[in-house]
Amino acid sequence: MKRDYIKYFVGLAACSFLGLTSCDDDKDLGEKMDEMITVSTITLNETQYDAGNKTICLLKNKELQLSWSIAPENATDANVQWTSSDESIVAVTREGKVVTKDKAGKAIITLTPEIGFGPEATIVTRTVEVMDEYTYMSAINITNVPAEEIAAGDEYQLTVSSEPATTTFKRYKWTSSNPEVATVDEKTGLVTGISKGDAIIIVTADDFSSNPVSASCEIGVKIVTPITGMTFTEDAELNQLGYGQEYQVKYTLEPVDATASLLTWTSDNPEVISVDKTGKLKVHTTKAASAVITASYGPVVQNVTVTVADGRFWYSLGNGLGNGLDNNWYLDGNNASVVSSDGNKTTVQMGGPDSKVKYRGDLWLARSGKGKVVNITPAEYRYLAVKIGFKSQLHVGNNSQGCIKLEVFDDGIKKIGPEYWGTAGDANNRYAILGTSEISITKPNVLYYDLQARYKTVTPTDWNQVFDLSQCKFVIADFPETAQTYDLYWIRSFKSIEELQAFVDSENNTNE
Repeated sequence: MKRDYIKYFVGLAACSFLGLTSCDDDKDLGEKMDEMITVSTITLNETQYDAGNKTICLLKNKELQLSWSIAPENATDANVQWTSSDESIVAVTREGKVVTKDKAGKAIITLTPEIGFGPEATIVTRTVEVMDEYTYMSAINITNVPAEEIAAGDEYQLTVSSEPATTTFKRYKWTSSNPEVATVDEKTGLVTGISKGDAIIIVTADDFSSNPVSASCEIGVKIVTPITGMTFTEDAELNQLGYGQEYQVKYTLEPVDATASLLTWTSDNPEVISVDKTGKLKVHTTKAASAVITASYGPVVQNVTVTVADGRFWYSLGNGLGNGLDNNWYLDGNNASVVSSDGNKTTVQMGGPDSKVKYRGDLWLARSGKGKVVNITPAEYRYLAVKIGFKSQLHVGNNSQGCIKLEVFDDGIKKIGPEYWGTAGDANNRYAILGTSEISITKPNVLYYDLQARYKTVTPTDWNQVFDLSQCKFVIADFPETAQTYDLYWIRSFKSIEELQAFVDSENNTNE
């Protein structure tokens, strides 16, 4: 019987084959299968519970309906599927409804095409954090209120800070009390001047609190007055700009009440001297260089040539330090120092303690082996000064209460340096104090170093040259716990002690 079944199936297969091969070649076997159009992207729409970093924050035992869109819209199969990495915390239905359980924690939900394959843009994930309760903002502040009126038609970006740092939803809603004078973008805080007058801009925490905190500021708007003429003010400082200097170009406009913000500013050499939209210059080199600064408004075009003095330092440090990648002074990361600034000074919290229970916070401009080179010209700018405040009394040649040493040398110490280098007896605190012989612990000190003196190993016979430094550093070390912070105001170069004294006097008069 088994053999009969085998014969039957073999015969049936043979007949089927003959039937297929005997078909007319021109016979229509049916229409072509349509080409499948696959999903190329899936976009998950924003929810009111988004907390940034692709995270959705929900309370326990809550539901949230998600919505999404696909592209192209004519995809053959537009269906999607949802999964959760931990359904004991978060479940998600086929229709995209998120359901949190009675358990705090995190789970990752994933949205993909139902067909199960596609490009990376079709795989959408969100972290859902399930919480017992939300943390609301306790305080909010507008951090950069404009000092002057803005012009009608101009935009101004307000920014905001809030506390605590652990706030769940760091979102804000902005409103204007007088949108006919100034409008504000509800989400971003971008203000636009509309017409002359004043408006109160209000920012309110958007964090689901029943009593959200808020802050406000007043914005004045002025009418734009076109510029018909402009003249740069003669200014000797523009011929001797220093490394690190930020300097506001001085000028007059016609008419006198013309709107200065209409000017467009450019530099033909921004890598050396850049200029911002207000006409403030920033110097990026220690070597002699120049740039042409242009201010323009329609047919009104004026140029001024500005020059960097070779080897002049002119740093204001009230707004912080650099990161070692820019042209600013920066802290040695190995000392774990931290800084805070108030616009007038930068306070450095030194790292430590070390094995001797001492604290340290070295300050660098150029560091040997890091590829950055700066230069000094002791024949022209002989004195390097720093305005600094200490919490302990320093003594020359003694580092029991801390020390500040200057180290400068060129590559391989071929021409100059090292300065103030060596043991405590011959190297610590080799500075002079302007106007006194003792460090003050109650007010800032102006310390200065003679760049033509006190070199330990090399003393050039010819000071009339430029010295390229591969290292330029203040060693600030060996401080006790009671004096583990110091305040920085500025670091600058001067041609003479008299010039330094005149600058300090003028600074004191300005501050009075």
